[in-house]
Amino acid sequence: MKGSEGMQVYKNSQELIDQIRESYHKFIDEYEGISDDVADERIDQVDKTPREMLSYQVGWINMILSWEKAEAGGANITTPTPGYKWDQMRELYHDFNIKYGSDGIQNEKAELGSVVAELIEWIDNMSHDELFKPGERKWATTKAMWPVAKWIRINAVSPFNNYSRQVRKWKNFNLRDKKPVNS
Repeated sequence: MKGSEGMQVYKNSQELIDQIRESYHKFIDEYEGISDDVADERIDQVDKTPREMLSYQVGWINMILSWEKAEAGGANITTPTPGYKWDQMRELYHDFNIKYGSDGIQNEKAELGSVVAELIEWIDNMSHDELFKPGERKWATTKAMWPVAKWIRINAVSPFNNYSRQVRKWKNFNLRDKKPVNS
């Protein structure tokens, strides 16, 4: 169901969890045939490499989970993360690539699977109000007053959907003339 802003609205946490699982699997399945020797190849038709898209997802989900852990521990939270402002996303994404993308694509895929499982477990343990009511988390309380579910949608579900199409496009342009590569 769509809300007034055209953004997905969920009836309950299970709908959000189902959407995360579905979009995650569509995304990660696109990595079939992409190995470390080609994962950093850039093409004009897609603005990020497959490794960069993977790093972006690992980085954002880890960041959201870190905000939650910090708030639960009583710490003050700096968003997006200490040392970065919201107008420095390019630099942050570069650091995601260094932090998460340097251990090999298989390890990064495993890391993403792990943080997605942690995200789902966290959502499953939240109350309806914590997930869907604005102002329930300090880290999610901005001028926009988004509920936690919207933060999750924008930083997990939507990029999974978008990036699955981008990875497929990358593969079509980059791998079509090459022999299949084992992942």
